[in-house]
Amino acid sequence: MKAILDKSGFEIPGSVKMGLWGCVIVGVLMFVIRVATADTEGLKEIWGALLINVMFWGGLAQAGVIWAVIWQLTDAKWARPFKRLAEACGAFLPVSFFLFILVFFGSNVLYEWATEPYMHHGVAVKAGWLNIHFFVARNLFWLVLMYGVSYLFLITSLKPDFGLARQLDQGWGGKLGDFLLKGYGKQEDEVVRLELLSRKLAPILAIIYTFAGSFMAWDFIMSLDQQWFSTLFGVFMMMGSLQTVLGILLVVAVTCRDKFDLGEYITINRLHDLAKMTFAFTLIWTYMGFSQYLVIWYANLPEETPFLIIRSFEQPWQTLFIIIFFWLFVSVFLILLPKTTCRTPWIIRLVGIYVAVGHWLAIYLLVFPSLQESGHYHIPFILDELLVTAGFFGGFFLCYLSFLGKVPIIPISDKHLCKSWHGH
Repeated sequence: MKAILDKSGFEIPGSVKMGLWGCVIVGVLMFVIRVATADTEGLKEIWGALLINVMFWGGLAQAGVIWAVIWQLTDAKWARPFKRLAEACGAFLPVSFFLFILVFFGSNVLYEWATEPYMHHGVAVKAGWLNIHFFVARNLFWLVLMYGVSYLFLITSLKPDFGLARQLDQGWGGKLGDFLLKGYGKQEDEVVRLELLSRKLAPILAIIYTFAGSFMAWDFIMSLDQQWFSTLFGVFMMMGSLQTVLGILLVVAVTCRDKFDLGEYITINRLHDLAKMTFAFTLIWTYMGFSQYLVIWYANLPEETPFLIIRSFEQPWQTLFIIIFFWLFVSVFLILLPKTTCRTPWIIRLVGIYVAVGHWLAIYLLVFPSLQESGHYHIPFILDELLVTAGFFGGFFLCYLSFLGKVPIIPISDKHLCKSWHGH
């Protein structure tokens, strides 16, 4: 364990930190300038770009914690070396909280039902739900509840590792270690206590995520078109976020394996398992998308068809729809189906990036058609969206790498951690 500690506690290289901060600055400047100078159509596009990235990166932050929850609930021994890499996504949760609040300020631009002319003349049956005051109140409730329990879960997971680290190397962890270990008791007793607490928090957080993730997907994206509804949409969005995290983990795990010489823990067998999990979620996500079509056809629900018809048959969105189908389903399925590719680190690292970019495009397809007038569909000026996305990219990985550099990179106190995995 001392060897792992010696490999942990890294500093972000200066050039990388400058590049990430540069992305943040460019993204913020682009958003501020466009909000200050754009016309009505331009405002929809820039606020739409913000919404896409808040849902993508915010969903990624929460889904990373949920993967740690899943592995805790299932006692997944194979995944233990990836647990801390997944938990590091949670470092972006405080930032995403304020970004979700920022979206509230653009509600009158994004949501037709929130604008004055439609406030009392929208879809009458939904007026009790789609009003700005209730919209803000319920989503603040979900954010505070979900992020609060996520914080408790992360703290519970980190404390025993810092306790063991202090036994092996007095003073390890600096101020963060001092904060986490305030009032910390005997290591053996605390490990047992925190393990029991973690096992109580994990199912609670999983249930909260199921509800909160669904409601927030319905509110922030589905309600862009107040005529449309789908009970499957929340699950569809959550499966996309969970698969995106798997893609990010493929990239980070291969990189950490090489950079920190963690081949004894992040073995080829374990990378193969992670790649196959990504493969499985490709099928699950695709099935969730197809199920929406299936239910509409089988139950004969014409009121639900316009949302899907616009994206499936109207240009230019039809082209993007076909690209995403081949991107996230056909190509990922074919690449990860063979055992050889799943055991080749450089291939699965590229697949991880490929999957993450594909899911960003999927959210792009969900958001922008709903912000445009019928018959006037077009791809917005892509530079704006890319620069705003670059800002989120920089912010997310500044938080991610800063967190990862201050904690044991592998959960050293975890009873299920072992050096190799041979399938038993």
